[in-house]
Amino acid sequence: MRLLNSLFDPTQSAGLRGVRAALIGLLIAACGYRVWLVFHFNPVFHIWSDPARHWEQGIDVLRSDPMSMIDPILYQLYIGMLAKLTLKIPVLVAYWTSLLSLLGPWLWYRFLRELLPSRDWALAGWVLLAALPSWSVIYCYFMQETLMLPLLGAALWLSWRARRKADVASFMLAAFVWLLAGFTRGICLPLGMVALSWLWLSQPGKLARFAASLTLLAVCVGPLAYRSYHSAGLIAPNGISGLVQLYQRSGALTVIADFERQGARWGYGFTSPSILRPPFEPFSDWQSQRSGEFHFSINMDAGSRDWDAAKKTLTPWNIDRAVWLTGENLIHLFFSQSWPDTNREWDIGNINHWLRWLWAPLAALCLVVTLWRWRVERERLLPALLLTWFIVQGLFPLAVNEGRYRKPFEGLLIVQCLLLAAGPRSTRRPACADTLLTPPTIIRDA
Repeated sequence: MRLLNSLFDPTQSAGLRGVRAALIGLLIAACGYRVWLVFHFNPVFHIWSDPARHWEQGIDVLRSDPMSMIDPILYQLYIGMLAKLTLKIPVLVAYWTSLLSLLGPWLWYRFLRELLPSRDWALAGWVLLAALPSWSVIYCYFMQETLMLPLLGAALWLSWRARRKADVASFMLAAFVWLLAGFTRGICLPLGMVALSWLWLSQPGKLARFAASLTLLAVCVGPLAYRSYHSAGLIAPNGISGLVQLYQRSGALTVIADFERQGARWGYGFTSPSILRPPFEPFSDWQSQRSGEFHFSINMDAGSRDWDAAKKTLTPWNIDRAVWLTGENLIHLFFSQSWPDTNREWDIGNINHWLRWLWAPLAALCLVVTLWRWRVERERLLPALLLTWFIVQGLFPLAVNEGRYRKPFEGLLIVQCLLLAAGPRSTRRPACADTLLTPPTIIRDA
């Protein structure tokens, strides 16, 4: 309401009010389009491949097959709650999903309010994120990113809020939301570790924060660790990452995994969608050099034994192999299509397909400007998070990268660009200020 009331504030210039009104109009249009997308391309009508896996894991809450133990748990709980709330009625699924779609950019706006010099800069960021095709069309599918993006925005907001408030309660709230984001997609855990470590080192009460953090980990992570050990013989509270790591390091086109537990058997086979299409199309038909299939078997009653045996069958890791696999992973991360939300039968999917060319040049430009402005710009934590994402997602052999893994980076990069565009910190207003600073009134003696 304060934002809307400011449109009629006579103390503000007409030009500023005009820009603000235009931004609000664009925001309403972007949010309306997000809602229309979800109702028009309802996710209940696109249940296949990964969306089907997530949907089935969620609606069967007691499911304990190997794939449900490989995926993090929070998105499964979200889908189970969504199915229970809606009874799988499409219009109700679209209603709740559209609310989640709107919630994500708003939470990032709250983060921008903590970071940027004014409400108008934050409003511009809200518009950009709400209108971003890869952040809107993904809500037409049941994918983990639909929950991860709002939680990541909330974690960033609460981290900068904790930096401003500098109390233990704010720190622990940020830590809890980082855990929730990490329990949706694992990439949020290293980001949270960097953000929380930064806060911990820069604020007083280190012992209290450390003790409270250990308690939080014990309460939240301990039961999940026992759950995974009981069902899979491994301590893996956030899902068993061994399958995707073996796939990445194998250099194979396809991975086939056979699982056994207490006499029951399962078989899974998949190929990453990022390596099925040329990432540089239409300018080049180059494709991944991966070939063949990697087949392994796991007896889950034996704990880590078969996982270790499968690792030993891999081609030895050397510099040439590391350069090849890491190079391909970076290419797929920055240039491959963001499956499944680059459905080129849809106009928005086609736009999303072409916008993939934006991120690598924008990142390079942002890096140059950030280094050039390093001594003037005092914000260090946000670039540290961008660097953490690049190292962990791009350089570590964690999984065969896909274009949709860019989504956290897209948001962070847009925020960093806004931060740079806002000018040196010395020219900014304090965080969360809503009015221009005015010189102090001088009272003269009569």
